[in-house]
Amino acid sequence: MTEKNYIADMRALVGHTGMIFVTAFGVLWHADRSEILLERRADSPDTGWGFPGGFLEYGESPMQAVVREFKEETGLDVEVVRILGLSTNINDKNAWGDAQENIAIGFEVKLVGGSIHADGDETLEVKFIPVSPEPKMFVPQAQRTMHKILTENEASDKACFRENGQ
Repeated sequence: MTEKNYIADMRALVGHTGMIFVTAFGVLWHADRSEILLERRADSPDTGWGFPGGFLEYGESPMQAVVREFKEETGLDVEVVRILGLSTNINDKNAWGDAQENIAIGFEVKLVGGSIHADGDETLEVKFIPVSPEPKMFVPQAQRTMHKILTENEASDKACFRENGQ
């Protein structure tokens, strides 16, 4: 059903040509909502925090992807509670020289099991981070998303939608 190296396989076929990728990320709150689970990413360890999540694999729904990514990156089993929103970001040249558009779908999740630990591959550290002051995120798109989650989504059922990183 899923292919382990879907993006690498597609890039081998199309080179640096623009492609659209869908990602899913999860927001896991501490019980009192004063902290949020974040990860220190191996690809940008000194630039800030990231939400657990990643690219969908072929044949996988966004909800399945966020559950899988949470388990892989944090060791935790989660269930999707609700959609928080989506954002898009177009990058004419990423760090690998590829043009890509990311469509990121955010979900609020709840803990159902597992034990917290970083995978040591994609994720170097996983922990609950206080939401005040607003955590420093690893890329501007994630920072804008964090701000929206903290100011518009936390206590509402309103989904946030942003285009081109706005």
